[in-house]
Amino acid sequence: MNIKQSESQVLVVDIQEKFRPHITAFHDVEERVKILLQAASTLAIPGVIFEQYPQGLGHTAPSLLSFDFPVVEKTVFSAYDSSECREAVQRSERDTVIVVGLESHICVQQTVNDLLADNFNVILVADGICARNAKHSDWALSQMQADGARVLSVESILFQWLKSAKHEDFKAISALIK
Repeated sequence: MNIKQSESQVLVVDIQEKFRPHITAFHDVEERVKILLQAASTLAIPGVIFEQYPQGLGHTAPSLLSFDFPVVEKTVFSAYDSSECREAVQRSERDTVIVVGLESHICVQQTVNDLLADNFNVILVADGICARNAKHSDWALSQMQADGARVLSVESILFQWLKSAKHEDFKAISALIK
């Protein structure tokens, strides 16, 4: 099943500065998510950025904040577990939710579980999630896939959005990954 640009939205879960020194893959994930958000912005695909208790964990990595997606603070682990979070996701009226963030086995997994339970088509970005312990991320990824989430790479998602080299934004999007 291909991903449709017109049915997609992006959720960024807790990619916050206080995690940076503790997660080896933080920079790599940040770079991949930046590409995804730039593409989403170019293609007018909505997104929401969630921050887990920013007073203690700091704010979202600054490089991810330049795309004008709303930022929603939360204290629940799932980014779909409070009414404010749920409303932010439902506002776009798009059924395909592309999820990136950290930590894979805590906030990302609980978000994915709640989205699946509410019948969203969930796409988990394999190169857009991480955890302090890489094994925790691997185990969570396997479980989320078994639970019904699809697992794709950033590049796969971008080219599914485009569908063709004739898409009017093909050059701009393909330039993001060169």
